[in-house]
Amino acid sequence: MAGIDSEKFIRALEEDDRDGLLSCRKSDLHSHAGKGCRREWLESRLGKSLSQPPESFDGLAGMQAWFTGMIKSACPDFSGNILRWEGAFAEAGRNHLSRLVLIFGTSDITGAGGMDSFSGLLQSFNRKYCPDTVLEPELTFMSSCDPLEEATQVEEYFASGFFRSIDVCGGEGIQPMEAFLPLYRKAEQYGLVKRMHVGETGNPDDMERALDTLGLDEIHHGISAAASPRLMRILADRQIRLNVCPASNVMLGIVSSYTSHPVRTLVENEVPVTINTDDLLIFGSSVENEYRQLYRAGTLTAAQLDEIRIQGLG
Repeated sequence: MAGIDSEKFIRALEEDDRDGLLSCRKSDLHSHAGKGCRREWLESRLGKSLSQPPESFDGLAGMQAWFTGMIKSACPDFSGNILRWEGAFAEAGRNHLSRLVLIFGTSDITGAGGMDSFSGLLQSFNRKYCPDTVLEPELTFMSSCDPLEEATQVEEYFASGFFRSIDVCGGEGIQPMEAFLPLYRKAEQYGLVKRMHVGETGNPDDMERALDTLGLDEIHHGISAAASPRLMRILADRQIRLNVCPASNVMLGIVSSYTSHPVRTLVENEVPVTINTDDLLIFGSSVENEYRQLYRAGTLTAAQLDEIRIQGLG
């Protein structure tokens, strides 16, 4: 089904026209705010070069160690964090994003001086760099947190109406899914979209348990579903969208290449998916390049990628 910019987008993929891809409306529905800018943008603001990432990381721990040692050390303190947030909005403007889900933690709110200062800062970046982009802030919690304690402290954040969704990230299998019920029930009270990082390194059973226990609306990653015809049918029937991040999967060693990426199997089984960056500053592949790499690898056709792009526009 053709949609906004479809003809231009498909032609740009076929002709490998990077500028053409950039000019088409897209979305990024899975972007961690402190890692959401381009390295080139950050280098220009810092006035110095930053280390290039390795071709692959030794899992999430290796990725975080590299980020802390090579990136955070170059722009330390909370001001460095804010600078990287700013860069995420600059990238949204450069890539003509219609929708942007930026993921924040509660420490980001307190570091910015409270809810009013935090939301005001982000809104100012939105107006400056990408006024046509709909910002959909997401509040995430580490999988190692005390969910009951967190649920007693988030009332102000959820009640503000600023956040659109809830997430849990930071590794799978740390706690049983039932432990997070207090947080997700609180999110339901305020009508937040319920997401979770699951099915990246875990198995399809973990994903199904998360769906059934927490009532998830969408899943960040979720590519392990491709190994389960049963789960793919559930996702397709319920229209549970997976916000997939190919470069992240490849560089973390979860998937061997773009060519073998399971997004093809998911699409062929009618599972709703979107294409996203995860941590642009680390993985170095912006949204338009993710579409380009999947097309060049022969993983998906230009028409299939356009359908995915349109799905992300909401």
